[in-house]
Amino acid sequence: MRLAKTSMAAVLALSMLPALAAAQEGLTAVYRAEGIPLDPADPAWKEAPAVELALEPQTVTEPMTQEAAVGAVRVQALTDGTEIGFRLSWHDPTDDRFHLIAQFSDAVAVMVPYRPSDEVPITMGGPGDRVLILHWAAFRQENIDNGYADLPKIYPNYAYDWYPHAKPPYRYPEDWRNQYALAYIGGEKLYRKNTLPTPVREVVAEGFGTSTWKDVQRAEGRGVRTDDGWAVVIRRRFVEENTSNPDWGPGKDTFFTVAVWDGGSGDRGARKSLAYAWTPLHVAAEGGR
Repeated sequence: MRLAKTSMAAVLALSMLPALAAAQEGLTAVYRAEGIPLDPADPAWKEAPAVELALEPQTVTEPMTQEAAVGAVRVQALTDGTEIGFRLSWHDPTDDRFHLIAQFSDAVAVMVPYRPSDEVPITMGGPGDRVLILHWAAFRQENIDNGYADLPKIYPNYAYDWYPHAKPPYRYPEDWRNQYALAYIGGEKLYRKNTLPTPVREVVAEGFGTSTWKDVQRAEGRGVRTDDGWAVVIRRRFVEENTSNPDWGPGKDTFFTVAVWDGGSGDRGARKSLAYAWTPLHVAAEGGR
């Protein structure tokens, strides 16, 4: 289906032949006993080899686009035997970190199959073939770094309604922690989701259209603007307690792929740039094996 769409994917692939060759050889998560830094600028990331993945527009389901807003993403990986960290960087001239009317946030996601096989459907898994998606978003990073981007922050002269259980200017989340105020924003579960101390969300899926937030959310991350775009680190334990986990870990082989959203180009939801092929991932054990 993808091959029959247009010649754009072929043109992009030809222009990225060296990167594609590197991606086909796979990526190794290098062992580092000292841990995995969340700072994308940490010198430790210089120890990690990189692959560059060519990206294509998502053309399977709406909303879609016929042109990828982001042409490629550079990926590195480190492990300390307990966790794995991915560093992703890409070119993006616009800094999009707010959700406004007809404006969207930049984002990136790493997807790993639960079953370590490249036969798992690349389209977010399939029935019985679950995938884990680790999704970082610039708007969540903004909330953590500079405070929640609620109306008073974006529109300081806005006119507000009257809420009997919170005091104006209705700062979120500070003024909405009582049980009565929570009723106005969808309850405690939604409140917890919106106020996690991490810009990364863990999502599982068994096919596109089935994305579900995990009840256990422990993945961490940090994203920073660079001279020409974004650099983001996403970190997660191989085995999280009280939740499901992919079959991965030290000394094991699996696969991954990446999707990138450029908010300034209108990317959101299914509209994104992505790698339509699994890239082999080897997780080194202590001693480099």
